[in-house]
Amino acid sequence: MQNATPAQKKLGFRIHAIAFVPTIALLLIVNYLTGAPYWVQWVVLGWGIGLFCHWFFVLGPGARNAIT
Repeated sequence: MQNATPAQKKLGFRIHAIAFVPTIALLLIVNYLTGAPYWVQWVVLGWGIGLFCHWFFVLGPGARNAIT
């Protein structure tokens, strides 16, 4: 994605964020219905870190320092 335009990078982040929300909601429901042990928080943590890093380098402070 190094040669992507800023608009393409923003679209990639938007797709990532939109996929995150319903998937986590579905996993929360599955984990609730199956009962303990509750594991969904680890999925949210891992994917949330990835989403945060994606935001950081596309829209956040890291975007200003990126070499394009």
